[in-house]
Amino acid sequence: MSTTKKKHRDYKNDYPSVTEILGVLRKIGLEFWFKNNSAQFCNEESSKGKLIGTQIHDCIESFIATGSATLDTEYDVEVSNALNSFMAFRKDRPEIPLRKAEMLLTSRKYFFNGQIDCISDAMIVDWKSGNCKDKVQPTIYDEWKYQVAAYTCLYNEIHGTNINKAIIVAIAKDKVAYTTYEMDGAEIEDCFNKVFLPCLSILNYQKEQKQIAKERKQK
Repeated sequence: MSTTKKKHRDYKNDYPSVTEILGVLRKIGLEFWFKNNSAQFCNEESSKGKLIGTQIHDCIESFIATGSATLDTEYDVEVSNALNSFMAFRKDRPEIPLRKAEMLLTSRKYFFNGQIDCISDAMIVDWKSGNCKDKVQPTIYDEWKYQVAAYTCLYNEIHGTNINKAIIVAIAKDKVAYTTYEMDGAEIEDCFNKVFLPCLSILNYQKEQKQIAKERKQK
């Protein structure tokens, strides 16, 4: 089966993305993974994981928009497991309608970009894919909470809304399973103000210092 091409996200600006901003955070587990495996293996697995993740998002986006999703991937096992995990979530949580998938938004207040996976009734929905490994359900990571907080605040800024709920849905790729994490307004505000915005300040400072160093070399 052919591989789905990754969509280009054209924000028409050079602002950082939510994921780029949170990249300033130290990731201990990822550091150990790189330390215990070869660079080639890590690069290949990372590229594969990103591609599968994009394909899973594409399939879910298609399902939300049309009610159906077709598999067009060389990783049919992983994507099939993820889609079945997604359908299990839909069956268990029918009270959460899914609308407006994959929205590209730009903050004019803080100057960053973000892609929101899905909107429900006064709730931001974010899809994450991962492996259960030896666990019953996939793990929810703290960084995902910071991402969703940024997406929620971004959506509110652009649309003038006051959404104060969000849900992270982690769907498994290695078997049919999922887990969720729901955030209220207080947690969203804390994650945005106490984690995301400081990360944005750090990234902007790092870029400023690189530009200063570059200009000094050119003199």
